[in-house]
Amino acid sequence: MRIAFITNNFTPYSGGVVSSINATTQALQSAGHTVHIITLDFLGTQHKDPDYVLRVPCPVKFTYKNNHMAVPLLQTRYIEQYIRELRPDIIHTHHPFLLGASACKVAKRYQIPIVFTYHTLYERYAHYIPLPQMVTTELAKHLVRTFCKRVDGIVVPSSAVAQMLYAQQITTPIEIIPSGLQDIFVKQLALHMRTQKNDMMNLLYVGRFTKEKNITFLLDAVSLLPDNIKWHLTLVGYGHQLEVLRQYAYEHKKLLPDHVRFIHKPHKKDLVSLYSQADLFLFPSTTDTQGLVLAEAMACQTPVLAIEGIGQADIVKNAQNGFLVVTAEQMAERIVQVAQDRGLHQHLRVGAYQTAQQYHPDYLVKDVLSLYQRVLNS
Repeated sequence: MRIAFITNNFTPYSGGVVSSINATTQALQSAGHTVHIITLDFLGTQHKDPDYVLRVPCPVKFTYKNNHMAVPLLQTRYIEQYIRELRPDIIHTHHPFLLGASACKVAKRYQIPIVFTYHTLYERYAHYIPLPQMVTTELAKHLVRTFCKRVDGIVVPSSAVAQMLYAQQITTPIEIIPSGLQDIFVKQLALHMRTQKNDMMNLLYVGRFTKEKNITFLLDAVSLLPDNIKWHLTLVGYGHQLEVLRQYAYEHKKLLPDHVRFIHKPHKKDLVSLYSQADLFLFPSTTDTQGLVLAEAMACQTPVLAIEGIGQADIVKNAQNGFLVVTAEQMAERIVQVAQDRGLHQHLRVGAYQTAQQYHPDYLVKDVLSLYQRVLNS
């Protein structure tokens, strides 16, 4: 099968969407399918892409809050040109806007089925648009709902997202398929369970340093830990709120650098090591549709404490591989509980490791191919 992935978000960016696209692409290619990724040209000649990645020319390039931005010109024409050259059996877009909207036009023009992965709760990111948030939130909802009705199939990463779309009277076929692990984490699934370590609780967060990730919740939680608990929190990621969070941790909450440290964009191998060294992975976001980092942590035998959210319920099971909480006080209580009960901690580690096996991309890609066939035969 020939498949064209369309995405506004790709390297040099990292994060859940890029990780998901890479994992799915590798799994489809390993299964003998041809996949091309069509995305924006953020860096010009500085990109080091494999030959299956195609860039839409972007004459305007700039950085905003340390992020690379690119504005394409005549993107529909370039999307059409690439689609005519590639002659895909199916188009799979990972965004409803910009290149995704152009891909939908081209798909309808050439009668090629198009599938959409609903990666993000777009209306919860409306604050990035410099317009009144009430307007941008409702506009985002309307545009995404309209796009969902135009495509031929929808992939959602969790049952909560599926229910949200059903509640909006979306009748397009929907398949619940969580994002798969990247190869570097898949390799962790072949390792044996590690032995227990010392009495220090190593706590870990991995993700962007942005408002919607709700990281201050974690800092509030650890500030409540009693003096008899030995702990250390490592926050790993990137984003424009890094200095704001440092200030909140060290000046507002009076936390010590010996207890809280920030690591900016580590290498993937170093990231795997950080996951493996952690005793608990902490996840404060309420805007993620899945939170692929949860599966990554579990692949490294690290249980999860997460705030209740739309993407967490399908993967985090209370007392099996972690716990869901509502308040910072509850998260602090769970940290204390796990720290004081090493038998519980080991039980959670085994459960996390077993859960991660379900996120092997070779397993999940079978469901993706099943949806493709369903759409092609409809």
